[in-house]
Amino acid sequence: MFSADPVGLVTTEAGTVVGRTDNGAQLGYVGVSERVVSLAHRMLEGAGRANVVAYRLEGQPTLPCLAHGFMPDGRMVMAAAPHPDAAALTPAGQTVHVRVDIAKFAPDPSVRIVAASAHFLAGLEWLTPGETDELLMAGELPELVAAVADTASGRLAIVSTARVVVHDGSGATPLSVDQVRAFGRELGDSIAAVNTEAVALDAAVSVDPFDLAGMCDAAENGWIPAHLLTRKPSSGGCAHTRNRDFVVDVDLTGVTVLREGSTATSVYFVPFHRPTSSAQDLADNLASLLGTPAAA
Repeated sequence: MFSADPVGLVTTEAGTVVGRTDNGAQLGYVGVSERVVSLAHRMLEGAGRANVVAYRLEGQPTLPCLAHGFMPDGRMVMAAAPHPDAAALTPAGQTVHVRVDIAKFAPDPSVRIVAASAHFLAGLEWLTPGETDELLMAGELPELVAAVADTASGRLAIVSTARVVVHDGSGATPLSVDQVRAFGRELGDSIAAVNTEAVALDAAVSVDPFDLAGMCDAAENGWIPAHLLTRKPSSGGCAHTRNRDFVVDVDLTGVTVLREGSTATSVYFVPFHRPTSSAQDLADNLASLLGTPAAA
């Protein structure tokens, strides 16, 4: 397994190039800023692995958060199955101050690359069993959140925060949660229902290495619109990962790839050449870049 540092973490190593570098991007294509908002929405909506720490309680206990996401009214919820004696399991109605860190991993199962991370401070308020049942009956909870909350030891909480910081290949980007919610509302129900994580996995495992290398060559040489997010000297990792390319993320806005060269590691964001407004659009856009037969 190849383990890489988060591609979103800015490094100060000699020779490192980091930032919103534009490599042949043309007017009308999605930029890095739009991609970051889209990425933030996906992570807050449930993509990625959340680590929750009650930082004001003695010992700073962690919460076993198993699922999180947005309800239709815009409120963020988290579901957990904590031990009954967990220190952070305060009575319903009381607010626990927590730090939430969400890590988003690359879809390729053969490597372990942190594609991005999101961080925020929040107030977490546990709901009573009756309040949880009401939301379950109303069908307002995200599917995975509902599944966890509906277990015998499941608990549901409302998470309140105003600001999130996203770390990815373009650096650290502070965003208001209202901005992220607004992006979600603009997507519409049809595109919001597209399972980009499943599409990303399919693309990562089915893409022909030569097609992926061809796209990376084109991005590297400025033959297609692309953004160089970061470049640094190659170090660590395993020998079998050198001189390889990896799909780091698939988004509604484009594809992020990592090129692990013998001397340098580069991360590129390649925007789609046309908007994605449906599952079929996403499949077509991926096919045009990678040649993958992604299912709509």
